[in-house]
Amino acid sequence: MIKSLTIENYRVFRHFTLDDIARVNLVVGTNNAGKSSLLEAVHLLMSQSPSQSLLHILEERGERTVRTVDSRLEPRPISGYLLAHIFTGHAVDPNVEIHVAASHGIDTTHLRIAARNLRQADGTQVPLFEDDMVAAQDSRARNLVFERTSADPEHTTNEVLRVRDGIITARVYPRTKDESRLVTTNVLAYDDLSELWDSITLTPREDQVVAALQVVEPDLDRISFTSRQQLRSGVLIKLRSQPEPVPLSSMGDGMRRVLAIVASLVSVDGGTLLVDEIDTGLHYSVLYDMWRLIFMIAQRSKTQVFATTHSFDCVRAFQQALHEHEIAGAGRVIRLDKHEDTVVATSYVAHELDIAVDQGIEVR
Repeated sequence: MIKSLTIENYRVFRHFTLDDIARVNLVVGTNNAGKSSLLEAVHLLMSQSPSQSLLHILEERGERTVRTVDSRLEPRPISGYLLAHIFTGHAVDPNVEIHVAASHGIDTTHLRIAARNLRQADGTQVPLFEDDMVAAQDSRARNLVFERTSADPEHTTNEVLRVRDGIITARVYPRTKDESRLVTTNVLAYDDLSELWDSITLTPREDQVVAALQVVEPDLDRISFTSRQQLRSGVLIKLRSQPEPVPLSSMGDGMRRVLAIVASLVSVDGGTLLVDEIDTGLHYSVLYDMWRLIFMIAQRSKTQVFATTHSFDCVRAFQQALHEHEIAGAGRVIRLDKHEDTVVATSYVAHELDIAVDQGIEVR
């Protein structure tokens, strides 16, 4: 579990530190304070493949482009993901690297991401494309290098993404089972949901997912996935009051959101779950029960949770669930404030959060 975190040169974080991190953490702050970027940085650090996780992040953000390159041979379009925006200041500097580090107690994991012109043994640059030696000699051609070091050999990796004219041209592969899971505000695709369900069905974790869905719809009895996508979801639920199953998509966005969150939570047993704007699509009346389940599941599975919100109702529900949780220090609220080019974190433990919420102090 992450105890403290350092982020350098990733998006809004030129240099950022966060200490005394809990098992369940709710991150609040104004727009552009760095809430989503904080989740992304943790995800990159804890993922088994930081390079593929970055591509998925860029895909979710829509940071794609198609550009015509003035090659020495002939103009041609290239498509891919914009590199510059992951660096502070939206500019790629070969002398500046992204650095994310987390202390887990006695061990520390480091992830370094840098744009480099790699060279072969004879001093020539490694070609970015096997059939494109011209691009390899272009000073604008670089590689995005990922170097993660840890005392745990399983968390030590070295990866490279190909970059051309500021565009990451690498391919995005389907998600695989990972110790880190990032749930964004976008609707989780049917393929991702069904893959999660494959590892959940007919296990005790299925009961936890059903219990979470019953928070939103108490009449729910069972859930099942079809052999192919139907309507918007391909997910069926059985209501006690209905003789036939009904599509999950007919029950509103809140049901699908809870399914995505809790299915992701139970699938990263012992890992890290990150949820952006966790209350999206959820009525304030169900937030307390949702947080109560998250605290319980996270504690039992030894999973660490980071979530963001703009909602004071969500903060209040978190405070109520934390106040009643049996494990001291299980959660905290982290407020991010941006001052010019610096982001500062303020943490609220249980008793501080009680005072802040009761007195209506702005923690967002």
